[in-house]
Amino acid sequence: MEEELIALLTLLQMEGLGGRQIRKLRRQWGSLEELWSPFASSTLPPSLQMRLSALSELRKQAETILSTCDRLGIAVIPYYDNRFPPLLEEIPSPPAVLYKKGPHSLTEQPLVAVVGTRKPSAYGMKATETFVEALVAAGVGIVSGLAYGIDAHAHRVTLEKKGKTIAVLAHGLDRIYPSIHRRLADAILAEGAWVSEYPPGTKLHPLLFPYRNRIIGGLAHLTLIVESREKGGALFTARAAFEANRPVFAVPGSIFSPVSQGPHLLIAEQIAHIASSPTALIEELKVQTQRLPLPPSSSEKQKVPLHPLHAEIYALLLQGQKHIDEICIALGRSVVELIPHLLQMEIEGWIQQKPGGFICREAPPDAKF
Repeated sequence: MEEELIALLTLLQMEGLGGRQIRKLRRQWGSLEELWSPFASSTLPPSLQMRLSALSELRKQAETILSTCDRLGIAVIPYYDNRFPPLLEEIPSPPAVLYKKGPHSLTEQPLVAVVGTRKPSAYGMKATETFVEALVAAGVGIVSGLAYGIDAHAHRVTLEKKGKTIAVLAHGLDRIYPSIHRRLADAILAEGAWVSEYPPGTKLHPLLFPYRNRIIGGLAHLTLIVESREKGGALFTARAAFEANRPVFAVPGSIFSPVSQGPHLLIAEQIAHIASSPTALIEELKVQTQRLPLPPSSSEKQKVPLHPLHAEIYALLLQGQKHIDEICIALGRSVVELIPHLLQMEIEGWIQQKPGGFICREAPPDAKF
């Protein structure tokens, strides 16, 4: 078992420690394996230092998670792994790890999130079919939450049209909720995937749904809200996608329909564009895949620096050149701290420093891996 991954999962057993804090610790320590050293106690927040007395027990829990995932065929993807979707790094609260079951890589095609009410109208079901069929025909994968109503219909239409779909779940991947969707979930696994940030054994809890919704919106280049009440769960997904700087589209409906209140509210608040046709989404998707390009396929995938800080800098440059001040702000480091690292990266061929403090990403064949 990889010590770095065990350390990551051990830290996640500490209540109150999330993805951002763990990323900060890895930058500070250089490796999460420092958790096992005396150095860790002086760098953890006081609220977490008291948990160090239970470190051996927390490690056992982490090892149990890994062995369970291995038994169930669940991939454990830490945020520093090449398999971790780069789009998720762009959301305000990125997860530290993803659990995935199924062959879809999560990065092999553009993705659109399609979500909505659990009690749709006939109009909503037809709108879902219209948009999903066109998106699948354009080579787009569909992300949704396997819930009753619009979510399940989006998954089904995708499968009927021989497309690929991803179900993001608010519990561990050792169970399916609702259980009536077990056959649908199994069909998704043929070419799609189940995804969760929660390890096997995590039971469903209503408070986990909003966190799940940010993953749905975060995996996708854009989000489509078909129908939702004014306080429906789909609006959490819409707002999470908007906060992650992803376009949101909403299907307008009758002013007399309760399930059109949510889309109309999003449009009125200028969170969502009017989803007038599938063509509008497909055209916007072209723009977004240029702004946030997909990583190379596994056969073309570039390697990344082994040093954790260098890898984070390299990932930040995925979208194009950035000013050194932008990198400092994103990483929470000073210019003085970063200069020697940037110099080393340039010597090894990972980056190129340009006049004016701008830095761009390089991918030379002779870089040191």
